[in-house]
Amino acid sequence: MEEDRSLRAAFCAAMSWLDDVMASEGRGDELRSAARAVRAGTTTVRQAIAGLGVPEHVLTGATGTTRGEGGGDVPGLVPHPAGEAYLCPDGWCGLREIRQPGGAVPAGGRCRLRDQPLRVLEA
Repeated sequence: MEEDRSLRAAFCAAMSWLDDVMASEGRGDELRSAARAVRAGTTTVRQAIAGLGVPEHVLTGATGTTRGEGGGDVPGLVPHPAGEAYLCPDGWCGLREIRQPGGAVPAGGRCRLRDQPLRVLEA
């Protein structure tokens, strides 16, 4: 279940570019249908993206863990962002994006997978 939750967040985050790509291929309705099925719980994200022909690694960016990879940050230190945090309206997909002061509103202010406005929290 946790695995599907992380895929939901990745699927949600990818909806804007997936929509562009699928619409350019004339498959926009297919993507919207897959998103409805995921929201309804009749299919998992993994099944939906397989049906769309999208490899899972495209959403997750997973390339495998290699020793020495990383940004060189000190373990245990977590930066505290300034600005607003935009969250999935009901926490279903786990979307949480930070808007820097004066920056663009993430995802246009809407959760693309849930098709609802994002919640805004002060960071």
